[in-house]
Amino acid sequence: MGLIEVGNNIRDIRQKMGLTQKELGEKVGKSESQIGAYETAKVNISVDTLFKIASVVKVMPEELISGKKKSEDNKKWDAELRIYNQDDRLAVIGILAKNGYDVGQHKKNANPTGKAVNYYVHATDLKENADTSK
Repeated sequence: MGLIEVGNNIRDIRQKMGLTQKELGEKVGKSESQIGAYETAKVNISVDTLFKIASVVKVMPEELISGKKKSEDNKKWDAELRIYNQDDRLAVIGILAKNGYDVGQHKKNANPTGKAVNYYVHATDLKENADTSK
């Protein structure tokens, strides 16, 4: 992955968050022109700055480098249910576990800023012991 791709990834994530170069620069401690130089690959970006930008925009540094999210979104479950209420999530988890499913819960950002999240229950059918007739 080259500087051009890293710069493009920084720009894409910044724009998705609705930030200007100046606003991102203020959060990172860099000037607007410095952020622009990173985005256009006119200057090298230090590892420290890359990590600082990743922290500010709430992504893993790998996402700035590769452009790919490293998250639970990549996992394969047989079912994924969005359930807002915690008591309801726990009830559904109990029912699924009792019937032989491997279950858990996770959350995902509802928007790029990360200020809102959606809660999910996920389940995988353990075919050797799942019995939904109980």
